[in-house]
Amino acid sequence: MNRDRLLIVDDEADIALILKLQLEDVGYKTVRARDGIEALEHIDKEKFALILLDIKMPRMDGMQVLARVRQDYPDTGVVMMTAHGNEDIAVEAMKNGAIDYIAKPFSTDDLVKKVERAIQFHRTRQDNLRLSLQLEAERQKMGAILRGMADILVAVDSEGRIITVNRQAELLFGMEQEKLLGTPVEDILKADIPPERLPCRVVLATSAPDLDVSYNILWGKKSIPVLSSATPLLDGSLHLCGSVEIIHDISTLKALEQEREDFVSMLSHDLKSPITAIVGSLDLVREKRLGPVNKDQQEFLESAIESCSEMVDMIDTLLDIHKFDAGKMVMDFKEEEPHLLIEKIVNRFRPVAERADLNLFASINEPLPTVKVDRTKFSRLLSNLLSNALKFTPENGEIEIAAIVVKASAEMKKRIPEQIFPGRELTGKNKFLQISVRDTGVGIPKEALLSIFDRFEQVKTRRMGKTAGSGLGLTFCRKVMDAHHGYIWAESVEGKGSTFFLLFPLD
Repeated sequence: MNRDRLLIVDDEADIALILKLQLEDVGYKTVRARDGIEALEHIDKEKFALILLDIKMPRMDGMQVLARVRQDYPDTGVVMMTAHGNEDIAVEAMKNGAIDYIAKPFSTDDLVKKVERAIQFHRTRQDNLRLSLQLEAERQKMGAILRGMADILVAVDSEGRIITVNRQAELLFGMEQEKLLGTPVEDILKADIPPERLPCRVVLATSAPDLDVSYNILWGKKSIPVLSSATPLLDGSLHLCGSVEIIHDISTLKALEQEREDFVSMLSHDLKSPITAIVGSLDLVREKRLGPVNKDQQEFLESAIESCSEMVDMIDTLLDIHKFDAGKMVMDFKEEEPHLLIEKIVNRFRPVAERADLNLFASINEPLPTVKVDRTKFSRLLSNLLSNALKFTPENGEIEIAAIVVKASAEMKKRIPEQIFPGRELTGKNKFLQISVRDTGVGIPKEALLSIFDRFEQVKTRRMGKTAGSGLGLTFCRKVMDAHHGYIWAESVEGKGSTFFLLFPLD
C-alpha cells in the first residue's frame, strides 16, 4: 500500500474532505492546511511527497505559497488546484515551478492519476538533479586534477579540433581555454614533426593508442623536447569521438642527459690523461732509467702499473656501456676464426694465471666454423670473464675456456633464464657457437644469477674475492652479447665454481 504523505491546502472544508477521502482510499496519508500560512507551518515541521495547493485562499494565496516552497523547500513537489476557467493562472503557476494542475471539479480517477504522475515526475526530477549535482562535482574534481597536472593535456574531437586543455597547456600556449576551443590542434601545437604524426592525429587515423612519441614543440624561439602519448576518446556506443594527448616536458631530463654526456667526456679525457702520465712515470722507474730498483721495489711498481691498467679498463668499460645505451657504439662485424681469438686471449692471461698458481687452459676438440663478430668487443668480453675467474678462483684452482657448436633445443631453452631475455625465442633451426668460461672459484648464490648483469651489481661472495671491481664488467658483457644477437647466462654452485655460457648465432 502507498504510504506517501500528501499536504492538502484548501480553505474550503468540503473540497478538502473529498480530497482526503479519495486519496486515503488509495493508500495515501493526508494532512490538511486551511490556508497558505498554515501550509508553510506544516511544511516546516514534516516532509511531504506532494502538496495539493489551491490558488485562491485567504491571508496568503497559492502563488505566494508556491514561491516560498520553491525558495525554501525545493525538494517538495507542488500540484496546483484551480476552479474551472482559471487554467491560465494554473499554467502561470507551472511556469513558476508547479508540476501540474487539477481543475475543479475533478473526478477521482483523474485526481489519483495526476497525483501518482506528479509524485513520480518529482522524484525523477529530484534524482536527475542529484545526479546532475554529482556529475558537476565529479566534473569539477576532474577539472581540478587536470588543472593540477604537471603534464600538458590536449583533447580533440574527431576532426582534430581542440575541445579541452588543462592549465599547463594554457600556460604553454599563452592563451586561455576559451580561445583555444575549436582550433585545429596543429594550428596551436607546432612541432618539428608533420601534423599527421602528432600522436592525437595518429589516434584519429588509426583508432589505436600512440604511446611514448618523442618530438620537439616549437613555441616562438623555444624548442621544447617532449615525450607524448595519446589514447582514443570513445562515446557511449564505443565509437571514436576524439583523442586525448598527454605531453610530458623532458627538458630537465635532456639537461641531465647532457650533464651525463659531459661527465663521460670528463672521464675519457680528464681521468685517462693523468693515469697515462702515471703509467709513463712508473715505466721510467721500473726500467731503471732513474736509478737502480731492487726486487721489492720492482714488485710494488708492477702492482701500481697493474692497478692503473685496471682503472683504465674500468673507465673504458663505463664509456663503452654509455655508448651502447646511447646507440653510438660502432660495431665492426667480420668473419673470424674463433679458435684463434680464444688461443690469443688464453696466451695473454696464462702468465697471470701461473703467478696465481692457477691452471688456465682451452678445450677445443673439434673444428669450429667462422663466426661473425666484432673482434675487439669479442676479445674484451672474454677478457672480462677471464679476469673475474682469476679474481675469484683460489690457488691451485683451474679455469677452462671451451667452445663447441650447438643447436637450439628444448633443454637449452630451459637453461637460458627467461627473465634476462624476455620475448626472445629459440627455434630448432638456430645454430650457435657456444663458448663457456668455467672456474673452480667461490661460486655465485642462486638468487643472484639473474641480477649479476645489472649495472654496478656485485654479489656478496664475489666481493670477498681478491679484488673488488666496479660492477660494470658483466654489464658490458651483456651489452656485447645483445649487439651480437646472442645470449649470456651463468650457472653456479656456491663453493664449487661458476660457468658463464655465451651463444653466438651462426645462422
